[in-house]
Amino acid sequence: MSAESVQGVLDDLLATLERGLARSAGTGPGEALRGSRDAIDAMLADPPRRTEVRSLRRAPEVEAFREALVDGLVRADTVNRLLRLVNDVLLRVWR
Repeated sequence: MSAESVQGVLDDLLATLERGLARSAGTGPGEALRGSRDAIDAMLADPPRRTEVRSLRRAPEVEAFREALVDGLVRADTVNRLLRLVNDVLLRVWR
């Protein structure tokens, strides 16, 4: 597998993660109830809460992986760190 194809797969994975994060931070459960008038409906219709989620695209681990990949120096520990980071994000997002 070439460095370009690995980077393409990595970019696809990161895009999928970003879409999942955006979707999880998207509309709240009260969107369909905006016309209702009680206090619970009003709270549910409020904008969703925001998190301090950052994209992994520029994370130091991803940058180190890309650099090592381009230089032909991809080591098992570099791939291991990247996969652990992706795994941690997936576990937090989709729990």
